[in-house]
Amino acid sequence: MPEPTRTRYEQIMLDHSHHPDDAAALLHAAARTARTAIPADTEHEQAIRDVAAGVAAPALIGATFWMLREAHHRGLERLRFLSRDGQIFYELARRLAPLASVDLDLEYVYSSRMTWSLAATNPRHLDQESWLFNSFVKSNASDLCARLGLPADDYTPLLHSAGVSLDPDARADHPAHADAMRRFLTLPQVTEAAAARIAHTRDLLIAYAADHDLTDSRTGLVDAGWTGRMITALLTACDATESSRPHVLFWGHEPRPTGGIDPDLVTAYMYNTGTGQGMDLRVPDAPFVVETFCMGDHGIVTGYQRFSGGVEPILQAPTNTAAQAWGLRTYRSTLYAVADELTEVPTDDLRPLIHQLMVAFWRHPTRQEATTWGKYPYDSDPTGTAARPLARPLDPDNPVRGDRAWLNGALALSTPETQSQYPKLASEDDLHGAPETD
Repeated sequence: MPEPTRTRYEQIMLDHSHHPDDAAALLHAAARTARTAIPADTEHEQAIRDVAAGVAAPALIGATFWMLREAHHRGLERLRFLSRDGQIFYELARRLAPLASVDLDLEYVYSSRMTWSLAATNPRHLDQESWLFNSFVKSNASDLCARLGLPADDYTPLLHSAGVSLDPDARADHPAHADAMRRFLTLPQVTEAAAARIAHTRDLLIAYAADHDLTDSRTGLVDAGWTGRMITALLTACDATESSRPHVLFWGHEPRPTGGIDPDLVTAYMYNTGTGQGMDLRVPDAPFVVETFCMGDHGIVTGYQRFSGGVEPILQAPTNTAAQAWGLRTYRSTLYAVADELTEVPTDDLRPLIHQLMVAFWRHPTRQEATTWGKYPYDSDPTGTAARPLARPLDPDNPVRGDRAWLNGALALSTPETQSQYPKLASEDDLHGAPETD
């Protein structure tokens, strides 16, 4: 198919450039060279490649250079990239560290909200543990059991006795369903079984963290970001002291009023809703687009197990088959090609450019971009059980967002009448993609 001489993202980079060797010019040259070098035989592959080169690569590469510089300035010895969102930062850091003249111990380590949160949970207060209920798609009965590592079929009688509905659509965002789930969590049989699972998981996490220096003060933990609750869970489970807490480097930070991480530990690249830093650089629903750009190539971590050399992760699946089928290979190949094309470290602040590129894609997608990227199997659930297309058309007869992560992608796929009607019916939070408050 015919290739564009210049994509709209490459034009944005050119418009940001004021001289041939500035950061925008360097990124433009790398992105354009990579785009033209990566084959794309279909419109689907072309949309993946062009967004990868023109939007995702600047957003991730800019953050990676910042992370490497921050680690160097802080005198850190190592960076640990947390699965799965940290995988792409690890791969980019391996490629870019020599260019940045940074010599650090870089390692990709296996983590998950489910495993680390479970290890830090108090079994006597399961009904007060928000992580058991919350995500973009709230928990149902099966999710609740999965997060605790309890076979749902074995606990069906107890679920019934507590009044918990087994309907997959009966979720914790409904007060009556949430109350029934809390009753279930206070049953002695449940707390006893959960306590054993929690103790086992905690022991393994403590050993895994020690093997990989996760709670050392000379370590930086790297993740896409958001609340910091997962890292708080790590520190709680490992009983980390004031002097043995790692630094935390996020793409973006959205702390909550309770249960979050110590703000003194966290530094964020693009924005921090807790301090107000960079709020003009936050695109609506930023976590959804960044997590999509950080898609991993393996399943979530469901736990750990001992082997002769120490502790290793247990993966739900060795490969992320849904992402592979969507086009992960084309996406990753393009990102790596952009990184490999860079011959200098950009010294200008890339964040305003990154913001404009992300707004162009995330807020104003083309129909083809919405079609292609809307098919990405986005899953925010800790147990990996709530995958949804990133965007799908709104129902003309009932135009509500529901579980559509990419609102503007969904609108781009909807009828003109629905596009016109939706803003009149939607909440301000949905329209502006405000940070969650749970």
